[in-house]
Amino acid sequence: MQIEEPTSSQTDPLDDQDQRRPLSIGHILAYCIANLGNGMFWAFNNASMPLWLQGYTSNPTIISFLGGSHSFEGVVIQPLMGSLSDRLRTRWGKRRPIILLSIPISCLFLLLTPLAAHLPPPARLAGIIICVVLFTLCFNVANDPYQALLADSTSPSQRGRVVAFWFVMNAAGQVIVPLLHIPIVTKFGLVALIMLVTTAIACVFTTERSTVDDPVVYPRRRDQFRSALGGLKTLVQIRYYLLMGFFYGAGTDALVPNLTRFIKQITHCGDQDAQNAFTILVLSMGLTVIPCGWLADRVGAKRMLVTGVLLVGVASLWGLRVATLHEVWAVMALAGVATACQNAASYPLLTRLVPPHEVGLYTGLQTAAQSVAGPIAIYVTGTLTQRDGYRVIFVVCSVCTVIAMAFLARVNSHAAKQEIVNRDNQLAGASTGPPNPQ
Repeated sequence: MQIEEPTSSQTDPLDDQDQRRPLSIGHILAYCIANLGNGMFWAFNNASMPLWLQGYTSNPTIISFLGGSHSFEGVVIQPLMGSLSDRLRTRWGKRRPIILLSIPISCLFLLLTPLAAHLPPPARLAGIIICVVLFTLCFNVANDPYQALLADSTSPSQRGRVVAFWFVMNAAGQVIVPLLHIPIVTKFGLVALIMLVTTAIACVFTTERSTVDDPVVYPRRRDQFRSALGGLKTLVQIRYYLLMGFFYGAGTDALVPNLTRFIKQITHCGDQDAQNAFTILVLSMGLTVIPCGWLADRVGAKRMLVTGVLLVGVASLWGLRVATLHEVWAVMALAGVATACQNAASYPLLTRLVPPHEVGLYTGLQTAAQSVAGPIAIYVTGTLTQRDGYRVIFVVCSVCTVIAMAFLARVNSHAAKQEIVNRDNQLAGASTGPPNPQ
């Protein structure tokens, strides 16, 4: 396998295009604080809410689908909102207006979910499903522009470290939720409150310049999906990256929503012990993501991403053999290190494969790929777990990891430089139209 990544002794071919001043510690804190609330959302969605849902349905496919982070409607909505955040022109910037609109709506439906559980039996489960789908969708609509704001604010040489700190905040949020010894229904309100507060702080104190006077170099709004497809024809490296993300996302979405129920089934522990075991994964990720981000900036994002995907595969194979709670803790610790490698490297690598002014669009396409992969993986694993038990989730994750690695091996950030130039020429031609005949 060839890994074409610059090391600290080399000059990255994309860094000469972007020499922005590094962010100060204060600006990094201001940007990353919202991920504390996001981390609480993810932990609650993946670890706590599936246990609560067992009181309303015994169908593992439904529980896994609702406990997942993505759904099918994101296939259209995420690229649309990502493209909108690229082209939005307001005095408050182009990312923050979408974030400030979407997060409160997500929190509203988060609060309505436990209330839907009091509906009459014929409508109860349908009401819960509608609320969960809507608060997940609105969260993802906000999260893509929030990630794209990182690329707007930082230089490529600093992104690994900023993303690492971003995930430290995320890990802190994920640790809080499982360790809180309060009823799961109370956590709905707590997560919504923290998300609102941290998002408001980040949007107020993160500097995003006015975009009212920015030149518009994009195709017309009605042509944005045609433009996206044109970009995928030109940007071959991002195509490989998105295919990698599709299969990696399928593997993790098959695994994560089922983890706490798997732990309960294998070790016969209670709900709190199962959530505490999930916390081992988060703590391991949080403690190692800063070193992983530092390494990603020095040895290359692709090298770190390859390491992370390989370790996820190893942890999945190990998960096929665990039988005790202590063995589960060891697997969770290894999976946390793998997740740290992946988290610190994946988004910085994406930003090196696409034009800076289209990073929102391709962030949305990344989420769209996960929105297809997640439900498919959840359906497959839901069917298999009914027949073969929860341990099969590790088989699905292992297979998906191997396929993801095959696509990741083909990503070449050096080749991306010329592809980005070609893409910019495409957009310039689309904005000016054909030349006038002489």
